Amino acid sequence: MTKVIRPNLYECIERKTFWNFWIYQTQMDVASSLAAVKAVQAALLVLATLSLTAYRFSTSTPTIALDGATVDYIVVGAGTAGSVVANRLTENPHVKVLAVEAGEEPTFETDYPALFPFLTKTNYDWNYVSENDGYSAQYHRNGYLDLPSGKVYGGSSSIHHFYYLRGHVDDYKDWADAAGDQSWSFKHLLRYFKKSERLEDKQILNSATGKYHGTNGPTIITREKRKLPLKYLEAFQEVGHNVVDDLNTGKTLGYTRPMFYIGDGIRQSSAVCFLSPLKNRPNFHIAKKTTVNKILIDGNKNAIGVQASANGQTFNIYARKEVIVSAGTFNSPKLLMLSGIGPKDHLASLGIEVIVDLPVGKNMEDHVIVFLAHKLGEANESPVPENPSLFPIPTFIGVEAVDKTQCHPDYFTMNIICRNNTNNLALLCSSVYGLHDDVCNQLIEAGKGREILVTVLTVCRPESRGEVLLRSADPRYSPKIYTGFFSNDADLENNAAYIEDFIKVTNSSLFRNVGGETMYFDLPNCRGLELNTREYWKCYVLNMMDTTYHYSSTCRMGSVLDAKLKVLGVNRLRVVDASAMPNTVSANINAAVVTLAEKAADLIKKA
Repeated sequence: MTKVIRPNLYECIERKTFWNFWIYQTQMDVASSLAAVKAVQAALLVLATLSLTAYRFSTSTPTIALDGATVDYIVVGAGTAGSVVANRLTENPHVKVLAVEAGEEPTFETDYPALFPFLTKTNYDWNYVSENDGYSAQYHRNGYLDLPSGKVYGGSSSIHHFYYLRGHVDDYKDWADAAGDQSWSFKHLLRYFKKSERLEDKQILNSATGKYHGTNGPTIITREKRKLPLKYLEAFQEVGHNVVDDLNTGKTLGYTRPMFYIGDGIRQSSAVCFLSPLKNRPNFHIAKKTTVNKILIDGNKNAIGVQASANGQTFNIYARKEVIVSAGTFNSPKLLMLSGIGPKDHLASLGIEVIVDLPVGKNMEDHVIVFLAHKLGEANESPVPENPSLFPIPTFIGVEAVDKTQCHPDYFTMNIICRNNTNNLALLCSSVYGLHDDVCNQLIEAGKGREILVTVLTVCRPESRGEVLLRSADPRYSPKIYTGFFSNDADLENNAAYIEDFIKVTNSSLFRNVGGETMYFDLPNCRGLELNTREYWKCYVLNMMDTTYHYSSTCRMGSVLDAKLKVLGVNRLRVVDASAMPNTVSANINAAVVTLAEKAADLIKKA
């Protein structure tokens, strides 16, 4: 793995309290918090002009050299999956690979864990939003959801929230069943999880679960080591949950201190781990700030290249072997549909010639989060700045089932602990999750002089499905994204039931001894409902929900792709990214996407 050197500017910026500037402000309300976020983003934008990270990556191929060029493989998107595919294919020095990326190099702020709240709604984000469905997200600031998605080398792995989780064996059984190929089962994918991983936690490596982890891969994985979460783990154990060291065996349920995509003090994105080592491979080329408008398909339904645009010019690039689409859950279906691959009625309505009628854009899945908070004891000490190279707030996670005899999980939670840090609460509530200002101000007020446990709770395998459609046949337009959240009533019912299971932790000694309690926010739509009833929690869920950015399955195996990720009815064309997943997994999806890409690279090499 390429050793990444931190710039000398680090010491200077740290002395100016840039990293933890919000800790040193007077206590902020939502308005001042949002203003502060914009101020930091503006400062970071200036810093980006120094190109402090550009030295890591290959120089972008100029437009004049792209027009009419021919390579062996074109990879559309140098994101989470595309970076992996490009890396593995160029291990063969006899093939030439071109990655075409709409974004550019991840800049300084993407490296440091403490700065993750400032990465969305920037140039590194496609800045897509959901269509207002008139039902979900109605108590959000705008009645719709921001849908962050990485427009940068490494894609969403360059802006996500660091948690490393693989999911459950049953998730991958469904992958194998959908593909009709057992090589997609967890048992057979384990070698790919291990291939990309370099776990740096001796306790786990020397334990019974050490055999599930890799130690020689390009991606460093570390673990939460702070002691503050331990008292919460004891509390959950007291009320009947398991406490474990490792949730990545595919079978284990319980609560633990999580693993992170953090190593050598920086984010372990696909850009850092898979793309930067390609700088010295002469058979790899990248075209940044270049948008692919359509896939070129000949009369025999062979993908022969792409039409792309950059610097105001449109041109064609050709592939001898394959075109590999790794543009993400929103942009991969958009590109296929613009190229005539998709639902025939929808394409025909926009005047697009139909090449293959496939359910592209259908069956989108995402994990809905519900934002919960608990008040605990007094915490009057001044907040202490965290090391910016660590995950910025003490945290723990849980993957659980309501029926404790059940082997597969129902829900998972990501939990952070704020001690008298109202500015971090403001940042999380109003910027990371765009909840209503009134809700965030209630949370800020509750956090004054108190310890607050903030939880985002997620149904592992939602029943609801969304959809991605074209807004226009003009590729410059963003897609229409319908999340479909709670379109299946079971998801609303299950969310409420899982909250009821989670908040039983208030019966533990930890909570009882300090008067700990669940926060019941004053929500106008829920007034008049009896607190802590099923109907109350269903109302609460509709008002306090957001996305986890775990979008998947819009070009899924089994309906759009075959078991080798080839587009049905078109030759020499594959889709390799989260959109190819037949279903989501019971976890954050980054590890699953990297593993899918690792397997895809082997499939392509064997073709």
